[in-house]
Amino acid sequence: MPSRPDPRALALLACLSLGSCSEAPVPSGSDTDASTGGSTDATSAGEPTGTTADTTGADYPSLDERPCPEDSILTAENFGAPFILTHCTGCHHVALKEGERAGAPLGVDFESLVKVRAQADRIWARAADQNASMPPVGPPPVDERARLGEWLACGAPTAADL
Repeated sequence: MPSRPDPRALALLACLSLGSCSEAPVPSGSDTDASTGGSTDATSAGEPTGTTADTTGADYPSLDERPCPEDSILTAENFGAPFILTHCTGCHHVALKEGERAGAPLGVDFESLVKVRAQADRIWARAADQNASMPPVGPPPVDERARLGEWLACGAPTAADL
């Protein structure tokens, strides 16, 4: 009898494979809201609103030197996949041809967790913690970049990895 695919894995893959590039620029002041940094309270959707340690203002020299809090609750399901879908795969997706990528280099694709993990250093250096050069339409808020840094520093885990 054939085995059924794990519905959670299918949902994660679907989230990572959808496009999300926005044409509208984000206001430049959007990265200044750090009001939720340090909080682990859940939003009404059940997603974490902050990091497990107050890292929203921290500068790290590299992803290797960025600590992973022992009590981190961030997973691909509750943070990583939605973040990548919202901010990255609209330009960084293997299905996009060169002229459809808004300048994103061919081969720099994030539609799977394997690819995100393989390029975690590159993602961190452009979009996490103090790094705010991606996406080019405007960086995510400080608290989201801090959570991205935490999730990447912890190895971009799934719920099954915790």
